[in-house]
Amino acid sequence: MDQNEEFLKVLQHDLHKVQVPRALPHKIAMPNAKAQEADALAAWLGRNFQRDSFEKTIYRKSLIFPLRNFQNPRTLVSQHRAEVIDLFKEDDAIRLHNAILNSKLINLYCEARYYPYSSLKYHILLTCAFYYNMKHKFKLKELYLCENLPIKSPFQIIFQDQERTWAILPVRRKDGLSRIWPKFYQSWDYRKKISLGGDHRILAGVLSFISSWTAALASIEDFREFLEDT
Repeated sequence: MDQNEEFLKVLQHDLHKVQVPRALPHKIAMPNAKAQEADALAAWLGRNFQRDSFEKTIYRKSLIFPLRNFQNPRTLVSQHRAEVIDLFKEDDAIRLHNAILNSKLINLYCEARYYPYSSLKYHILLTCAFYYNMKHKFKLKELYLCENLPIKSPFQIIFQDQERTWAILPVRRKDGLSRIWPKFYQSWDYRKKISLGGDHRILAGVLSFISSWTAALASIEDFREFLEDT
């Protein structure tokens, strides 16, 4: 299996969660055991915030847009379902990763129905970043959340906007923004600089109590959308 096919499988391993026809079952969607380990690690970092009763919908609840949570989730998701299916038809792994990274649609889906604030989009990106680093023999304790640093592969990127690119990299302690702690707010509180400051003080405060990495990254994206709309 070449690298393109390998990372395509990682990026497409949760197609069943967006109800893509004939999607492979989760247990056999991953290319190997290390990818399954990366998926489990990303899930562990994402499913530690606001556990709720089982949700029949795959719609993600937003901490930034609470009123949106009261809309009909089935209508909101289903009207974009065809676009999401088309997005995952991309057969180049780097282009698919970039499409997911820049997609607002994928961020509408939660990763786990007991954790409605989790984000499928950022679970996929975290899984891919962990897999790339683990494939190159790096352990979690050696990885850092980094901002605007050179990367070896786009698969290491987990968040991007006009001002910053966040990637998970094996770098020297002084170069990283923060260690990858089990709870996002731990990494956020220990960060070495205020990446989101000034007009983002409210967001920075919100991030200080979110334990889920995927919920936190989704909230940053939601906040950016909020600023664009105001």
